[in-house]
Amino acid sequence: MDLNGISIEPFHGDLEALEKMAHHSWRDEYGIASFPNLYRQEFVRYLMGLAPDPRHFIAAYRGQEILAFLANIPRNFAVGSQNVRAILSCLLVSRREYARKGLAQAIIKEAVRINQEITRYDLALLYLEAGHRSSQLIEKFKREGQPLRFLKKMYVLGRVLDLERVTYSEGLKSWEKLAIKIWGAHRLPKGPQPEGLDLEELETADLPEALRLLNSYNGKADLARVWTGPEELRKEIIYPGVSISLAIKREGRLVGLINYLEHEHLGKKVERWAWLNHLHLDLLDSKEKRQVMNYFLNYLATRDTIGVIEWNKGYYSQGFLYRSRFFPYFRSVNLYAWIFNPALQLKKMNKIYEVQI
Repeated sequence: MDLNGISIEPFHGDLEALEKMAHHSWRDEYGIASFPNLYRQEFVRYLMGLAPDPRHFIAAYRGQEILAFLANIPRNFAVGSQNVRAILSCLLVSRREYARKGLAQAIIKEAVRINQEITRYDLALLYLEAGHRSSQLIEKFKREGQPLRFLKKMYVLGRVLDLERVTYSEGLKSWEKLAIKIWGAHRLPKGPQPEGLDLEELETADLPEALRLLNSYNGKADLARVWTGPEELRKEIIYPGVSISLAIKREGRLVGLINYLEHEHLGKKVERWAWLNHLHLDLLDSKEKRQVMNYFLNYLATRDTIGVIEWNKGYYSQGFLYRSRFFPYFRSVNLYAWIFNPALQLKKMNKIYEVQI
């Protein structure tokens, strides 16, 4: 595909150039406001390890200059009683001056062509920030008659671990800082090791049992990841410096796990945040859940992490998060499905077991 000298083709693997282009685009979009560095080279390398087929990562180039990028990460889901092959379409970015000329639309159409005609997935999932120009683009596709379905509005839940550093780097307003203090989220909770439970880094020997725990959401969530084997799970939840997992054990037996992504937020200062990813604490009672989360927050603080992000995914009860002083934040994204299999019928959902990228 060619667009006035611009070619859309498999990503060349030029991670440094991608990161620079993305930062330029996001600064144009957000100004001095903080944003997560989702194009950190090690993070993109991690995603590429989840999808080895080069057709899953496409980019637009003028000569050797990268102008736009889109990642498509394959996954298996259970939707009710149906098993579906899907992709998580994410990290769409383009130079702002080219986006206005239709480049973002062109790269999405090329991804749809590949997903429909070559790799033959049932659907693609897309997270779109409310009010962002990407959401406006999706509305344009819907007006064209494309099979896009709204699934869920996802709100942020946050937990501050170092209020002064968060205030400076994120540029919090005085009323936001005051609200955090009133809620009691400005200080670390007491976090001794939970009685009768051991928290340690998840190891490869734990993967078969971790697989069983996470696959238990199949049939409970409206849309749930289905893991096909320990190796698939290992690639996603054990990747030092990017995807970190803690095992929760009782008498040596795995009874829960917490997986999170380490993201750099680029504000007035680069700071590390933890984004909760895969969580299973259903075998613990309410007191144990709170103790585990409080211990986990203290663990993160020792790793120079200043805050935690989760979303109202709904696939597990989140009451213990509020008891550990998480709080809702007004930022939100909308989850859409682009349906390639016409036999697949989807409607709005409450319980989503999938990561947020």
